[in-house]
Amino acid sequence: MLENINYSQCWEDPRVVTNALAVSGEDTVLSITSGGDNTLALLLEKPKRLISIDSNKTQNYLLELKIASSKVLDYQEFLEFLGVEKSRERLDLFKKIHNYLSVESKSWWQGQPSLIEKGVIHVGRFERFLNSFHNFILPLIHSRNTVAKFLDITNLDEQKEFYKKNWDTKRWRFLFKIISSQSVLKIFARQKGAFKHTSAPRVGNIYFERFKNNLQTIPIKDNYFMHYCLNGDYRLISLPPYLEEKGYNFIKNNQIQLDIITIDILNYLKSIPDNYLSKFNLSDVFEFLSEEENNRLWEEIIRTAKHGAIIVYWNNLVTRSYPDYFSKNIFDDKEGAARLSKIDRAFFYGNFHINKVIK
Repeated sequence: MLENINYSQCWEDPRVVTNALAVSGEDTVLSITSGGDNTLALLLEKPKRLISIDSNKTQNYLLELKIASSKVLDYQEFLEFLGVEKSRERLDLFKKIHNYLSVESKSWWQGQPSLIEKGVIHVGRFERFLNSFHNFILPLIHSRNTVAKFLDITNLDEQKEFYKKNWDTKRWRFLFKIISSQSVLKIFARQKGAFKHTSAPRVGNIYFERFKNNLQTIPIKDNYFMHYCLNGDYRLISLPPYLEEKGYNFIKNNQIQLDIITIDILNYLKSIPDNYLSKFNLSDVFEFLSEEENNRLWEEIIRTAKHGAIIVYWNNLVTRSYPDYFSKNIFDDKEGAARLSKIDRAFFYGNFHINKVIK
């Protein structure tokens, strides 16, 4: 039985990923698919080869659909079909697209007309949770006018002042911490196994502080992560790179050097030669692993990585990194990670890591 789509968007900032990895035409890149957005952002960097993997087939079907829609549709249709713009024509637009999908992907999407009609950037488990939040919970806290004013602020000092005086109410703090608690997220938002290794207390408090800290440093007006969380959509002035017209045109007009593979990352790495990969976008993959599983995965990462390979990943609620016995094989670029963390528009994660392989 196929899993459902857990994430129809990526919730790691692509400008952090692309800046950290600095992909060139000589690179062979491995990227976790998830919602596909960051795989596509890396594709725009023109690597020699890009492999996007996910153990959930439906995540890869979503990536296929995003690519096919850019190949077939004009830019306005592309935005409408995916859900950036409103549309009542998505099922008709899908008929233009489906023959450009793999047989399995085409069959699956043909059986999901309700997902197509909603706009596929909105249909992941996590995105449905966020939509419920801004449709049903947020109106209990702030009016639409207050939300709109907040999202329109352009000055960071004004933003911090507005948050302090108008946004950070007792009701906001109380309901935010409940809606982002481990028990609620486990039932309604995160995929299976997300909290298996989590021992952090008061998860809602942790996410509340991350949200608050983000608003002290990152302008909200062009932060599409915040716009989606609080308003359920993007603004055309701020989009993931593949949704920008420049990104759309690149994918539409170029042959795509991309392999999409459904497999868990450990078994994939076991299947490839030594010294094969030069860049790794690993999302928060270590979050779901025991310490023993984490160490086995790092053994394969080190084996398959070229000298000088760069590995980027996030910790959310579980602290995971390379085992101590690989300390001579890893340069932990804490300074670079700290610098990029300061421009990270997504507030969900705790720690960002940039590791460089030494052989």
